[in-house]
Amino acid sequence: MDYLHYSQGYMLAVSVMAGTFFGFMWDIYRLLRHYIKLSKTGTAIGDISYWIISVYIGIKLIFDLSYGNVRFFILMGFILGALLYFYGISRYILKVFIFVTDKILKVIWKIINFLAVPIKFVIKQINLVLNPVRLKCEKAQNKLKRRYKFFKFRLKKVSKDKKRVYNKKKRSKRNKRKIREIQKEKRRGQKQVERRKKDYKTKEKNKQ
Repeated sequence: MDYLHYSQGYMLAVSVMAGTFFGFMWDIYRLLRHYIKLSKTGTAIGDISYWIISVYIGIKLIFDLSYGNVRFFILMGFILGALLYFYGISRYILKVFIFVTDKILKVIWKIINFLAVPIKFVIKQINLVLNPVRLKCEKAQNKLKRRYKFFKFRLKKVSKDKKRVYNKKKRSKRNKRKIREIQKEKRRGQKQVERRKKDYKTKEKNKQ
């Protein structure tokens, strides 16, 4: 396989352009981050992806220029190109990109709003037609809610009345039991008194 022998000046110029291209790629990435708000994880993934692509392009370029021999002036060319880009035209290019992108987005939104006008009109007409039905549905729903609340209230009242009746029955049973017990105790007391009287009478008779 035949290889082309490049001069050091050519390789330096290409490496400087490659460094400028890496800076341009970084500005494109920054532009995306300006419009797409990424989380910490998304930012980390984007940074790693940028460096993987940059390293891949740099290694491929080194293989094409010096057949895999890493030379100091090629690395310096990458760094020099990136520095010249960032400290030279980066801020202007980023401003131009943002300006152009904002204008394009505005035009796109205007087109979308223009196309959405008939859709909005149709939706408005449908709402006007369906509004009476919606009102009827709301009335029916409110009636059902009121009936449900009334039924719930009646159910609670019935349950309370049942509890009251049950408690009254319990109390009446308890009172009856107490009355019976009191009556039994009275009868026992009367019987004891009668027995004592009889015993006293029998004693008096025996004394006579």
